[in-house]
Amino acid sequence: MRRRPGVALALAFFVGLVLTLGVLGTAAALIGRLLTQWKAGFAFGAAALTFIAGLATLFAPAVRRRIPDPVIRQRRGVAGAFVYGVLYSVATITTSAGPLILLLTVAAAMGRPVYGMSLSVAYGIGRGLPFLALGIFAGRLGTWLERIDRGRRSIEVISGLALLGLTIYFVRLATVLA
Repeated sequence: MRRRPGVALALAFFVGLVLTLGVLGTAAALIGRLLTQWKAGFAFGAAALTFIAGLATLFAPAVRRRIPDPVIRQRRGVAGAFVYGVLYSVATITTSAGPLILLLTVAAAMGRPVYGMSLSVAYGIGRGLPFLALGIFAGRLGTWLERIDRGRRSIEVISGLALLGLTIYFVRLATVLA
């Protein structure tokens, strides 16, 4: 009986996180659709942003040490867990910048809101599932989550390199469009 509130809180947090990332992906696609009318200008701008994001991702640990964690007022209950999920999806940008920026850049480049939302929701589900599982299974997942956290730096490096590769794509696209 005591487990039910924990599951409800974990589910509310999960929904808040996934919903927020879905909105971000949709917004990126809509903005991308608007900006692609500038053709070469958009491609050069996207190249610059992905280059900066790629470098930021590769140097994320150094950035993380310099940015303090945000102070968030504690809220209680299911509504508080939902709000915390919304805030968490935005506040943890420094720990998930590479994959998230890569995803938002792809959504913007495609300019298709449903695709951007689907991509972001899939990312959000992957990002939030460990928290949901933790809420459901509590203590049994501690060791498993520690193993996932150890692989975070590898994911950051791969994402950073993918962003730098995307920079090359956008530069080539800009030269073709110019």
